[in-house]
Amino acid sequence: MQAIGPPPRPDDYAPRGDLPRAASRGDGTRLWLVRHAEVAERWHETAYGAMDVELSERGEAQTRAMAAAFDGRRLDRVLASDLERARRMGEGIARATGAPVEATHALREMHRGEWQGLSKADFGARWRAEGARYWSDPYRWAAPGGEGDALLWERAWPAVEPALLAHAGGDLLVAAHGQLIRVLTSRALGLDVPESYELYLDPAHAHLVVDAPGGWRLEARNLPAEAVAAR
Repeated sequence: MQAIGPPPRPDDYAPRGDLPRAASRGDGTRLWLVRHAEVAERWHETAYGAMDVELSERGEAQTRAMAAAFDGRRLDRVLASDLERARRMGEGIARATGAPVEATHALREMHRGEWQGLSKADFGARWRAEGARYWSDPYRWAAPGGEGDALLWERAWPAVEPALLAHAGGDLLVAAHGQLIRVLTSRALGLDVPESYELYLDPAHAHLVVDAPGGWRLEARNLPAEAVAAR
């Protein structure tokens, strides 16, 4: 499944430099960010966004494999999107580790507004037509009636930060979606929006970020289940 990327970047684009950044306490907290597994084939060419779409058979197997990769690993808490494809990932990992799990709408995927449910081709064409407006402020841009990076951050981070505070120095996991994880990762690392797309996760893959003394650090990126198990 190919992610929908932004319109071509203009040569004169300049970062605004005023984006928020996740608070760092340098306490060594480890945060796993795990994307849901592959969805059913009929959705592969659809910009489904926050729609509650089902997993494929391969996605079911990927979910089980990722849960098995965490078997026996210490996790203090699992947070998950309440959309089924991510919730099942979170619940599977929670069972494997014995960690408590909470599913919340705050960790749902970016809502695409009036463009949600379009084919990826149509979505991409409309986004390219919005290129000038998008690149004037990519962090705050959103599809008509939908969410962009700014609104996604404002929704998701307040659901994650209390768990980080409650388990300072521990190990937490968020099971969610590609765009949401991209935004969380980029705001922890202080990246501009264009660079954030370089950290987009494949289905059933994981990032590990650590709240190190010098600030949040990307410890591992885009790990499949077998690489998670080997760490």
